[in-house]
Amino acid sequence: MSGLGTTGGIYPLAPHHLDDLQRIAADARIAATTRLPHPYPPGGARQFFARLERGRTAGTMQVFAIEDRRRLVGVCGLHDITAGHAELGFFVDPAHHGKGHATFAVGLVLAYAFDNLRLTAVWADVLATNAASLRVLDKHGFVRGDERPHDHERWPRDVPLIRHTLTSAQWREHRDGPALVALHPALRTILAAELAAGNAIRDVGRDFPKPGSVLVRLQQPFRALPSPLPDGVTFTAVNDPHWWMGELSAGTPPHLLVH
Repeated sequence: MSGLGTTGGIYPLAPHHLDDLQRIAADARIAATTRLPHPYPPGGARQFFARLERGRTAGTMQVFAIEDRRRLVGVCGLHDITAGHAELGFFVDPAHHGKGHATFAVGLVLAYAFDNLRLTAVWADVLATNAASLRVLDKHGFVRGDERPHDHERWPRDVPLIRHTLTSAQWREHRDGPALVALHPALRTILAAELAAGNAIRDVGRDFPKPGSVLVRLQQPFRALPSPLPDGVTFTAVNDPHWWMGELSAGTPPHLLVH
């Protein structure tokens, strides 16, 4: 969403978020598509936070506050973290629907799940009528699975849940694939050699350092640099711990393969 990256972010849910969380969770529109009780009980947010703290200590749960302009607008987190898997859950204040907050937050939480926690798969169960959440999952490459009945008394009996799953490999392909296809051909050949030599992609970005640029950062120093380098490819020893140590550049605007 345009502008959200500069006006907001996600942060570990904390006590100062709980008054706003209590207000949002009490909205009947939230309860219509989640398992939150309705009416939401007084003190429900604080009870949830106490459970979250126990889950954080046990390593089985992590929930983030979605903030925009320093105000809580929703939550997004991982539940039942075990054996390399976790359930993804999220909701956004109805007053802020349609602004991209859920898509923004889910993208960051997936990066946390797969890069930081090294999970192998994340799943989410969504009601078939919850079009907004289904769109969010689709944007991040989740694979739709089987429909199944639910046992939640407040939801319509004839509306099934749909299991959606995303593996680490699927996430990386969905996130990185378009940029890797656009990478300068000479750098793409070098990247293939690096991967064959046991290196790995750390992250991929677009439109940096200039609009139209593609940047691929490797996890390890270059292992398979050709000598001489292909025509049009230049190497620079940057040696900047805040950015990267070595850089291959090609094309205009520049495409970069770095470590």
